Amino acid sequence: MVFFVLLSAHAEKRVVILGFDGVDPDIVGEMMKAGELPNLTALSEQGTFAPLGSSNPPQSPTAWSSFATCKHPGNHGIYDFLLRNPSNYIPGQGFGKVVAPTLNTDGSYKTPPSFKSLRKGRTFWKIADNEGAKAKVLSVPFAFPADTLSEGCMLSGLGVPDLRGTTSQFFLMGDDIAEQSKISGGLKLPLKFTDNQAIVNIEGIKIPGSKTYAKVPVTINADRNNKQVIIKVSDKTIRLKEGTWSPWIEWTFTLSTKIKVHAISRFHALEVDNQVRLYMTCLQYDPRDPLITMTSPPDYGKQLFERYGFFKTIGWIFDTHALRQGGLTEELFLEDVEKTMGWRETLTLDEMDAGNYDLLISAWTGTDRVGHMFWHHRDELHPMHTAEGKEKYGRAVENTYIKMDSIVGKVMGKMDDDDLLMVMSDHGFHSFRKGFNVNTWLIRNGYLSVTGKPNAATATNSLSFLRGYDWSKSKAYSLGLGSIFLNLKGREGKGIVTKSEADALIAEIREKLLQVSDPENGQKIFTEIYTKDFYKGRATNGAPDLQLGYAEGYQSTKSTVRAVAPAELFEVTDDKWSGEHAASDMATTSGIFFSSKPITANDPHLVDIGVTALEYLGKTIPSDFEGKGLIK
Repeated sequence: MVFFVLLSAHAEKRVVILGFDGVDPDIVGEMMKAGELPNLTALSEQGTFAPLGSSNPPQSPTAWSSFATCKHPGNHGIYDFLLRNPSNYIPGQGFGKVVAPTLNTDGSYKTPPSFKSLRKGRTFWKIADNEGAKAKVLSVPFAFPADTLSEGCMLSGLGVPDLRGTTSQFFLMGDDIAEQSKISGGLKLPLKFTDNQAIVNIEGIKIPGSKTYAKVPVTINADRNNKQVIIKVSDKTIRLKEGTWSPWIEWTFTLSTKIKVHAISRFHALEVDNQVRLYMTCLQYDPRDPLITMTSPPDYGKQLFERYGFFKTIGWIFDTHALRQGGLTEELFLEDVEKTMGWRETLTLDEMDAGNYDLLISAWTGTDRVGHMFWHHRDELHPMHTAEGKEKYGRAVENTYIKMDSIVGKVMGKMDDDDLLMVMSDHGFHSFRKGFNVNTWLIRNGYLSVTGKPNAATATNSLSFLRGYDWSKSKAYSLGLGSIFLNLKGREGKGIVTKSEADALIAEIREKLLQVSDPENGQKIFTEIYTKDFYKGRATNGAPDLQLGYAEGYQSTKSTVRAVAPAELFEVTDDKWSGEHAASDMATTSGIFFSSKPITANDPHLVDIGVTALEYLGKTIPSDFEGKGLIK
């Protein structure tokens, strides 16, 4: 992500930080030379443009946690989207989890739903708030739940779950769907029409103490001749033509006799003809009454509703899952990116105009999501690249950078001469042309054993999330986007590797992996592999024993993320998710850094931004912060 930090000297100095996820410095540099980013170019001529050091690994939960806490992973403890439990090998979400509510016998809350963040360390904006600075923090990734600010406001962004407790689960409905089923990131629901009318139940929040969900029935009438559907939810009826979006729909789910939970969503009519296909967004928190508080003060979401009407509240704000699964087209996805980035631009500029802040931070993730989903259209070496795709979408990534530049220019126009502006991204980007099955490699090399399959040359495992392995014979395993862990005795529940053996085993696996090459072209697939000794601090218990650093074009497969072991070592990428950075070598995955003033160092890093902001505001720098001030 890219961030802007604006520091303003009125009667009191101010700091503004704008963020754009996953902006690549090489592309930015090329576009500046071509005259396509005039505002960023002007900013660099005024002050600084440099690569910005990312976290290790350079993936969003890790990087944004480093940004927020001014700490490296060894001290904030976030290493991946997934977190394994070494005692029982059962993984969970790597940055936090929803804690389900419990009910009293009368149906009231015994304990309300909540979210437990796993990140350690205080945010620099909370430090500023504690020392009397007024802060406005808008949609910073992985800063959920919102910090309680004594003055100012905060709206949480990436990390806010949907009503079902997932990152984002869309709904795809159609009369060609035989039965309800799960797909990656979504639910498929059959529409069984009788006289052109179908009733489908939308499952919302899970009822405490059961495996069932609170449901709301939806009646859908298909007017095929006029290519439209009439959707009835509760007492609201919506007429929706093919190819159009519905307005925001309000949902009320009954959790108990005492509790009703509110949500919002939108429909899009993909097709209304001989076949009917509808897409519905995930069930998002109603900003007036969110299931889990996502703002500070708690009524800030209601204030925004009164100002703008309904808006997206889901953290995973762009539905990449639906684009991958055919629930959205490329055109719809890009249209949504443009509109959503525009809404956050409006919010940011309005909050700047409203004043009454010392520190303002705002972030955008559209740059990153378009990079993930459209990279193959710009990379002629990608196996999914086509001339037609390049013609239509080859500039999709660059277009989000142009939008970023426009936002930057508008912010610059609201600054005074003494203001300091910094732009930063949390990481860069790479093509994802081919995947590597790490657990398959571990099996083939004798480090991992599959239950009932003693032949290491042929053994596979299709069971996800570390099931199906024989831990009594396994020395190492991989889980997540780029981590390898030893099956360490005394740490893992069924560990067999002794502490005295660990260092030599780590070194052995590392050296072997560094020699792995692509059989098609002879290219080494790793540029570096980092060992556990790289991480220092108080939160290293969750650190991997080996962190992979992939070369350009390579990443762990989706199977590896789920700890599965297919037959083949390599898989050609045939997924629209064609750009990646999560397990790339941090040394080749820097973000971008701009400043309106010269800086004192030639190696700015994520952990420096917050320290620089506090220093400029004249606030105390906590002794446990690991960054440095950058402004002369």
